[in-house]
Amino acid sequence: MSLMYRLISLVLSFLLLLLLTIPSRASSVDTYLKIRREVGYDPTLTYQTVQSDITAYANDYFEIKGVVTGTITRGDNLSFLFSMNNSLAILLNAPMEYQSLVKSDNRETLRVLVQVKQSITGNVVPLKVIAMAKDSEVTQREKEALTKMQAAKKRAITTHPVAVSSGGKVGYQTSVGFISRMAATYLNPEAQRIYPQYLNFIAHCNKKLSFKQLDTITVSILYFSERYRVDPRLVIAMIIAESDFDPKSTSCKGAMGLGQLMPFEAKELKLSNPYDPIGNIKGTVDLFKGKLDIFRLKGTPKGMLTWRQIELALAAYNAGAGAVRRYGGIPPYRETQNYVRKIISTYRELCGL
Repeated sequence: MSLMYRLISLVLSFLLLLLLTIPSRASSVDTYLKIRREVGYDPTLTYQTVQSDITAYANDYFEIKGVVTGTITRGDNLSFLFSMNNSLAILLNAPMEYQSLVKSDNRETLRVLVQVKQSITGNVVPLKVIAMAKDSEVTQREKEALTKMQAAKKRAITTHPVAVSSGGKVGYQTSVGFISRMAATYLNPEAQRIYPQYLNFIAHCNKKLSFKQLDTITVSILYFSERYRVDPRLVIAMIIAESDFDPKSTSCKGAMGLGQLMPFEAKELKLSNPYDPIGNIKGTVDLFKGKLDIFRLKGTPKGMLTWRQIELALAAYNAGAGAVRRYGGIPPYRETQNYVRKIISTYRELCGL
């Protein structure tokens, strides 16, 4: 009997050792990427940027890259010295589940998703570790995702059929491709050049739109984006989130049209028909440009936007500028946070980031 107990003990010990050597689910690259998407991290932020104004970036998420050069384990607390690629070393704390990744003798480059905690005195940025993964695995997944996205974009641009009348009754065939009469009349040469791609992308988003609707929406987005100096890809990302390019869309709160303008906003904009694509898009871009101006960060060069500015402007478009000011950032409303994350994600994809 004692021999049997010894055998069972050996088997259990082996299984326990095996479990300890398997990377935890929390440290897998899939979990890391999932968490990174969910929190809506800012890919443009760096440690140095946050360090210059910690208060301004409180509660924001960003990513750092480097290697572990030393560890300290005390009970359930895992502390490690993290040396970033610019030779700056900081002390971080992480859950014990990341112990397999945090090895000072490993020297493998890691990605660490962190959140900026409330500011303290001094210039040391207080960071909370949210997730960790191997840089090589994250980089590989990013490359795979980019390849799939580019293939999807190509299909969206080239395979969706758009009815074009012959004989010049609808539009013109130019050196850059087909453009409508409306596009030829109202768009500048650069906007005319990208008109076909935008037309087909919007057609892919909502296949129920007629050619006349597609043409009107495409020209309006390009025209008013140029007029108000807003990236048309950002406008498209907003309309996808707001209405999925349904001009007749009405929310349960009464928001109307492509950009989901509220009745009081339509009244302020003097829109007689908020469902008219031209007026609705003009009002949407006008309102959003106003939010961008309100939250323009001090010291930002004229004509340049920051991700932080875009996020705050989107939050203000959804929840109101007052709520953004009151909370000192994106309000803790699930709808608003999801709204900002969705648009930023779509916008980055449209920009090829």
